Amino acid sequence: MNRRRIAAAVVGATVLLGLSVPNASAGEQALSCTTSMGDTGGWAECTGSGTWRVRSICSWADYDRYTQWITTTKKTRVYASDCTFKIVDVVVQVK
Repeated sequence: MNRRRIAAAVVGATVLLGLSVPNASAGEQALSCTTSMGDTGGWAECTGSGTWRVRSICSWADYDRYTQWITTTKKTRVYASDCTFKIVDVVVQVK
């Protein structure tokens, strides 16, 4: 009987934590971002407030590159880290 109560408590806690996860992503809505890329680099510009960084998705055997996390409250442009060969995409990651 105690095992059933423990299992029910674990399932209940998981459901509660699962329901709170979308609230954590509400910060994404506080930022409006645009990105641009060239041959090996690019930039992201975000308006609003939040903590974010720029991910450079590189081609070939090159590893993806990341900028430092920054917290902004106004329009801010961050230049993506250059890829060695070719950049495939510039992505904004929100914390």
